[in-house]
Amino acid sequence: MQRRAVAAMLFRLARRADEALSASLAHAGQAWEKVDAPSIVDLDFERDNAALRRQLGAAAQPVAPPSERAVALEGLLVLDVAVALARLCERRMASLLRLRLRAPSRELMPGGRPFLDLGAALHEAAEAWR
Repeated sequence: MQRRAVAAMLFRLARRADEALSASLAHAGQAWEKVDAPSIVDLDFERDNAALRRQLGAAAQPVAPPSERAVALEGLLVLDVAVALARLCERRMASLLRLRLRAPSRELMPGGRPFLDLGAALHEAAEAWR
C-alpha cells in the first residue's frame, strides 16, 4: 500500500514536470521572461504530498514492524528528493536554458522531450516504487 502510494505521487509529479517543462521550452523563443513561470509543484500536489507524508510518518514510528518502517522512511526520503529537484528546476529554469543555448547542442526539445528530462527521471523512480 505504501509503495503504491509513493509510486502514484511520483508518477503525478512526473506528469506535472512533463507538462510544465514541455510548455515552458516550447515557448522559450517567444516568451523568454515566462520561461520559469510554470509550476511543477502546485498547491494540489503540495496538499496531497503533505497527506501522504503524514501517513508515511505514522508508519515510520518505532511501534511499526521494521519492514513497514523501512519502506515508510524510504518513501519520505524519495518524496523529499523528488520535490526538491522539481523546485530546483522551477527556480533555475532560466539559468539552465541560458547554459543550454550556449552549448554545442542548443536543441531544447531533442526527440520531442525536454533537454532536461526531469519527467523521465521521476517516471523511472516511480516505476521502481510499484
